[in-house]
Amino acid sequence: MVKTSTVLCCAILAGAAHAAGPIVVIVGPPGSGRTTQAQMLHKDLGLPVITADDLIRANPQKFQKNRLPTMQGVEPHLDPAMNDLVEQALVATDLSKGVVLDGYPASKIQGDFLASLRQKLELDRATIIHLEAADNVVRKRLKGDKGRDVEQELKDYHREFDFLKTYFPDANIRPVDATKPIAEVAKEIRAILQSH
Repeated sequence: MVKTSTVLCCAILAGAAHAAGPIVVIVGPPGSGRTTQAQMLHKDLGLPVITADDLIRANPQKFQKNRLPTMQGVEPHLDPAMNDLVEQALVATDLSKGVVLDGYPASKIQGDFLASLRQKLELDRATIIHLEAADNVVRKRLKGDKGRDVEQELKDYHREFDFLKTYFPDANIRPVDATKPIAEVAKEIRAILQSH
């Protein structure tokens, strides 16, 4: 399951140009604390969070047309239907404090769409927080987590992060050591956002 926070990508996305708050994309491998840090930004700074997983869960009917009975179909995180859902979520969100994006964009098609949204919605560049944790650390952290395909999640993460760096070479990607205690990671993220 792809869950790149941040918020996998929005190197070009950022809240409306008139928005006072930051646009934050949290990227990291499974088990790196993306969701935890997004929730802390929401709780502590009031930043709304738009999560690909939540959009998929709330709109399962949007992903049916790309599925065939004899085939598994398009992986929802990569489905073009995500574009409309993210646009609707951004339009419906108060961006005055900023926004956290989690799991979008996850493909070049989504990146292209996001580029068009930047102009349409007068969006600015995002700050991408890259929660870093080595694969062996991730495997150790998630060793007893039943029902997860950690190897596939790691592949998805590496694919998406490589896509981010290639597609958004001018992105403001800020590395943070995700192996530190949660509170220390949160403090470092706040410092990055304050310096932005």
